[in-house]
Amino acid sequence: MNPRGYREVDRGTMARLAAGALGGSVKDWEGYYDPEKNPRLNPEQVYVVEEDGEIRASAAVLPLEVFVDGRPVQMGGVAAVATHAAYRRRGYAGELMRAALLGMRERSVHLSMLHPFAHAFYRRYGWELATEAISYELKPRDLPTDNEQKYVRAYRDGDLHRMMVLLEGEASRHPLSVHRGEGRWRQLLDRGEQEAAVYEAEAGIEGYLLYELREGDGSPHTLVLSELIAAMPAARRALISFAAAFDPLMFAVKYSALRGEPLHPYLENSYVNARLTPEFMLRLVDVEGALKLLRRDLNAPFVLEVTDDVIPENAGEYTIGGDDVVRGAEASERATLDVRQLAQLYAGYLPAGQLARHGLLEASSPAALEILEARFPPGDPYVSPPDHF
Repeated sequence: MNPRGYREVDRGTMARLAAGALGGSVKDWEGYYDPEKNPRLNPEQVYVVEEDGEIRASAAVLPLEVFVDGRPVQMGGVAAVATHAAYRRRGYAGELMRAALLGMRERSVHLSMLHPFAHAFYRRYGWELATEAISYELKPRDLPTDNEQKYVRAYRDGDLHRMMVLLEGEASRHPLSVHRGEGRWRQLLDRGEQEAAVYEAEAGIEGYLLYELREGDGSPHTLVLSELIAAMPAARRALISFAAAFDPLMFAVKYSALRGEPLHPYLENSYVNARLTPEFMLRLVDVEGALKLLRRDLNAPFVLEVTDDVIPENAGEYTIGGDDVVRGAEASERATLDVRQLAQLYAGYLPAGQLARHGLLEASSPAALEILEARFPPGDPYVSPPDHF
């Protein structure tokens, strides 16, 4: 069983396979596998398991970029992992994961992310949970209104450049946020995947909202607030007020917020439906390469001893000092952990002290733990819903 590359003649079969395994229409999946319609797809990074002349499973690696320490770096986004229902539990998906990891290493892509159907399955191959969001279900009347709403208007094509600048400034603050290129922006807006409204006062456009209007079989319909970016408090108040203006008899509101920026403390009544939702998993495909992407100039050197039961080349000792990373042990203070927990540290999702309290990290001394916490400070990793894959 050796996965092979994608061929143009596979498109129809792949679309039917994906629709049967993952839902959606065959037509939409045909568009997914068409690089002219899907700017995030590289056909050379689509993997197929074929046996007895049948395509039985497939997976794609999307060549994306995510922010690490404020700058975009390469990331392989594993997506569209599908196995025909008649051929499940035969190891096909595992072979696809191994092929995807090998392909990323050959391309010097050091990070990989995915949105799992089951965390335990992908954990076997070295991915670990690294992002989450607060999912809100509200009524329009739960949201505050504000006079600044008078500066909100519908999106125009000329707004896009400023919206891209606003998003890049916000996304660069959050580890693992996807860097959204103009092609993806056009896909979202020109094809009606998202509606948009902007806040424009005297200083120009200082915020925007991406949203969807989803029809239900009955009432209410749903207003999905996909992305709210505001450079100033007035813009945020105005865009929330925009959502508050929808008819509460006809619409419910859904909103995904960053873990570190909850909505409910700022509502008149904080008793709203909110739940913490696990989202993307992270894999350090090449530990040395991933560590060298960090820009954290701390003088105290220490040793990371990493285990990796899937990619043996990653296992071993790494000395981190200043802005340099070398293989081997060249410092006295050290910490030992698995590549999965290193991914959580790397993302800023869990702090070193918490991992140590759960027995998932061993530090040589309290001083080593302090160094590790300074090197890998907690962050607010997040993938905005329009960038989900």
